[in-house]
Amino acid sequence: MEWFAWDFDHPAYFQIYADKAADAASEGPALAARLDLPPGSVVLDLPCGWGRLHPHLQAQGLEVVGGDLSRLNLRRHAAEHPAPLTRLDLRALPFRGACADGVFCAYTSWGYFATEAENLRQLTEFARVLRPGGVLLLDLAGRNFLKEAVAEVEGHWLVFPEEGYEERATWSPDGRRIRTERRCQGEAFRHDIWIPTNTEVRAALADAGFGLVTAFGGLDGRPWTAAAERWIYRAIRK
Repeated sequence: MEWFAWDFDHPAYFQIYADKAADAASEGPALAARLDLPPGSVVLDLPCGWGRLHPHLQAQGLEVVGGDLSRLNLRRHAAEHPAPLTRLDLRALPFRGACADGVFCAYTSWGYFATEAENLRQLTEFARVLRPGGVLLLDLAGRNFLKEAVAEVEGHWLVFPEEGYEERATWSPDGRRIRTERRCQGEAFRHDIWIPTNTEVRAALADAGFGLVTAFGGLDGRPWTAAAERWIYRAIRK
């Protein structure tokens, strides 16, 4: 089983990421502003998780359809933020071509797959379902910022007693992927995510069929810098 199919479909996921619910109040409006689509636009939230950002997209007058692999997340989404939802694999989206005005991919949800071909396939699928001129908002962790943050604690178990879990982060031997092991509710979890360089992000977007790319270095829309904590790309479907 691929790691994300296990990690994101376990009840401990909601415990480990409980703080993201509070973060949504600031992240949602800011990311919706970076998406910058007019009211009435059809936007695919991929992956949508439990829908924490959905109300903020909806508040902009967007018609949002959510998709995720996790049945557990989709059930919570349906209960807390009713919306059109579907279970899917990001490598093979169940939507017809050119059906959407926007694709919203938040919180480093690109790079999950083991091979570059699979990760490129995700972007290619995003391009396929966007109409020409449609917008992809790709929200990623800044690689340089993450490397500095992990360098201080790499290989050491960190305990979060209030949250009820512990974690250890390491880089893969080739320095391309961040691997985060977690222990929670008596279970072991292990994220394994490719953290691309800016050059790699832009090359993959171009290969997938995206043209004009605007990059931001934060939720507030500040200009991109290599040191930024968030790398946010607004790419236009050719």
